[in-house]
Amino acid sequence: MHIPRRRFLQFGGVSLLSPGLLNVLAARAMPNQRAEPRQGPRARACIVLFQVGGPYQAETFDPKPNAPAEMRGIFSTTATNVVGIRMTDALPRVSQHADKLAILRGVHHTIRCHNPAIYCSLVGREATDPMAVSNRTAARRTDHPNYFSVVARLRPPRTSMPFHVIIPNTTNNGPAKSPGLLGGYLGAAYDPFVLGADPSDPDFRVDSVVMPDDVSLGRLRGRQSLLQQFDRDRQTLDRLGDVGSMDTHYQRAFNMLTSPASREAFDLSKEPQRVRDRYGRHQQGQSALLARRLVEAGVPFVSVFSHVDVDRGSWDTHQNHNVRVRDQLLPPADQSFSALLEDLHARGMLDDTLVVWLGEFGRTPRMGVNFSNNTNNVTGRDHWCNCYSVVLAGGGVRGGHVIGSSDQFAAYPRDRAVHISELAATLFHLLGIDPRASLYDLTGQFRTICDGNPVTELF
Repeated sequence: MHIPRRRFLQFGGVSLLSPGLLNVLAARAMPNQRAEPRQGPRARACIVLFQVGGPYQAETFDPKPNAPAEMRGIFSTTATNVVGIRMTDALPRVSQHADKLAILRGVHHTIRCHNPAIYCSLVGREATDPMAVSNRTAARRTDHPNYFSVVARLRPPRTSMPFHVIIPNTTNNGPAKSPGLLGGYLGAAYDPFVLGADPSDPDFRVDSVVMPDDVSLGRLRGRQSLLQQFDRDRQTLDRLGDVGSMDTHYQRAFNMLTSPASREAFDLSKEPQRVRDRYGRHQQGQSALLARRLVEAGVPFVSVFSHVDVDRGSWDTHQNHNVRVRDQLLPPADQSFSALLEDLHARGMLDDTLVVWLGEFGRTPRMGVNFSNNTNNVTGRDHWCNCYSVVLAGGGVRGGHVIGSSDQFAAYPRDRAVHISELAATLFHLLGIDPRASLYDLTGQFRTICDGNPVTELF
């Protein structure tokens, strides 16, 4: 028995012998042109808690107690641990961490359907038609790259761990995989490591970081001699002037298989039962806990998706909205988000770990109306990109305040609207990257990474 060669030489979706690797290495050999980062707070790591489908803004962080019942929703307004900041009583645990939160209540863009809106939210650009159909908008190599791929390109992390881990899996809407999660035009070398497993599963096991039972460490180390078989490829790489890149990807895969620290980072059984219970024995909770463990072990960026399939159990509440948010969606979101904030703070990690809670958009203030190209019945809320809430904590963000406001129906920004490109610029700034930085893509085309300006009220 042995490790299949194809399996061993793949890591995080990146094949060390893939036909496109030479292009990746050629692109990486090109000089980057970039401005120096702005002075200011910088996060060492970032965890994105992405609420797939889009939560309703007035039932979470932007309550409207004086609006008509249909618009304010089924929850009451509650005080938080910060005077003047109120949330709904659907978030009782998160409300006790308001002093750590900066709430943006006027985030907006124009994209009305899931996949293109997810793309917009994770690359910071409205790069498609507002009514682009989700199941025809799948990830492509020509896409703009994910925020974290850009950061990894401009400031390569010094770690043997993957620079970006997606938990539990990439998202999709129907048959189409959501764009915006990968390295896009930067190439496969900047794609994330996709977990491909549910951390709440009692039999949770990450094959990519656990050696097969029949392979000893000694045998695995012997496999390093496989590099000798790559001489022909290496001669080609020599001509490209970037031989070391192939070794880097091979070594990272090898380290993930052999490093006790790497394997332990993915092992949730190392956590006390009370900690696992605090996060919640559900996918969102155990995924958030795993995100904390990975950041603690040196992974700089982790994206946790609340749901893998937009059409199954996500925040996409076109029917039966009230029951789903009350019984299925808000309780695990409140538990996992609050536990992560509490845990990071207790461990002294929140100061340099940025946490971002967002969806691709919000939901319509009125029930039963159609705003996207979906069917929406009288018990549901459609997509709503005109105004929704995004929450940030840690990583240099000044907590305990609200930026911007919406109108009386949580339908449109009333003051200090924040476009998605401004959120992108803010994330880059907090991660130590100048939003005006530039680079070359795989084809040698010169690219700027962002069109917006940072939300300076956050710092």
